Amino acid sequence: MFLSKSSYLQQIKNIADMAKELKLNVYIWGEKGVGKTFLAKYIAPNALINPKNTSSNYPVIIENFDKINSFKAKNILIATGEQLLNKNILKRYFDLDIELKPLKEHPDDIEEFIQYFLKNAKEELKTDKEIKINNPDISENLNSLKRQVFKKALFNSKEEILEELFEFYLKKHKSYEEELKDFEKTLFMAMKAKYKSKLQISEKLNLNRVTLTKKMKALNV
Repeated sequence: MFLSKSSYLQQIKNIADMAKELKLNVYIWGEKGVGKTFLAKYIAPNALINPKNTSSNYPVIIENFDKINSFKAKNILIATGEQLLNKNILKRYFDLDIELKPLKEHPDDIEEFIQYFLKNAKEELKTDKEIKINNPDISENLNSLKRQVFKKALFNSKEEILEELFEFYLKKHKSYEEELKDFEKTLFMAMKAKYKSKLQISEKLNLNRVTLTKKMKALNV
């Protein structure tokens, strides 16, 4: 399967199909998360990925090829890297190179990838909840977008989390004061793990630093 809504990715697909049919050696390059390995598997679906024995007679996919000093291969080679290789190296090992551009340069494909990741997330997490991604995170291209989708599918909204949290605590039949203390302790521990310093925590919670220190000390956080 190859997602190609934009004319740019359609062009990439056409080149990949040609390379697949003619069994060409291809070097795929671009920044992290643009789908280099995904494209490599599309061109050579039966290839061995990063095999210890690179002299295998089977097609191979070598990741981070631009960081390898020496290489030997007997059969079809598909490789990926973040940088374009030296012309002499390209000519020595490959028939052509394909640059995969970051998502920000072909934004028409973002929604297509969101739906693809949503489908995978719902199948893997066995959920049918309605999920919306209003502000796609493409800071790390497909990597950050996939994380965002799966995180959204895995975790509920803030309101739902609080509701479930209180429901969990209420099952223990504690007093109102005990419930609040447990909630505050859980909140402070989570904030401490994320932000490290009390200054950052006080700023995020809009809480006086002295008051925060007293509360955390009382709760043994």
